[in-house]
Amino acid sequence: MHCETRHGMKPEHWYVAYTEPRREALAREHLHRQGYECYLPLLGALEPMFPRYLFFRPASVSQSIAPVRSTRGVQAVVRFGSIYAQVPPSLIETVQEQETQYRQRAPGSPPLRPGQRVRLHTANNALTGLEGLVHVSATRRVIVLMEILGRQTLVKIPAENIEVV
Repeated sequence: MHCETRHGMKPEHWYVAYTEPRREALAREHLHRQGYECYLPLLGALEPMFPRYLFFRPASVSQSIAPVRSTRGVQAVVRFGSIYAQVPPSLIETVQEQETQYRQRAPGSPPLRPGQRVRLHTANNALTGLEGLVHVSATRRVIVLMEILGRQTLVKIPAENIEVV
């Protein structure tokens, strides 16, 4: 479904702002003040899911995105050549679902962060008791960097089989 180009209609696609380091919330606040709809996916309460990136869209098709480039906290608007990158609403919905799943992970369990030391605690698995570093963390699976047979190896492990050391 494509948005009509009449005055006052909300654009369908989102754009992506590349922010200054650790200024995602500041950029979101200032874009919101200018009337843009903003979405900053978070892991936990404060950590951005995509550090330095913020999704935004104009309130109407007549609102220009040109002022975004000079908004406090924004370094640039992401583009490919001269074309601004556009994100379809379906992708935003998927990210929102992932954000919700992440928050519902295991009540009371701290979020896993890259570089965090963890230990495997699975039954009937040769890797039980081994430790490694979180490489990537998702809702259901964690990729852990482990030393196995003298080599560093990335291993995918169900999140419920990991404990923080």
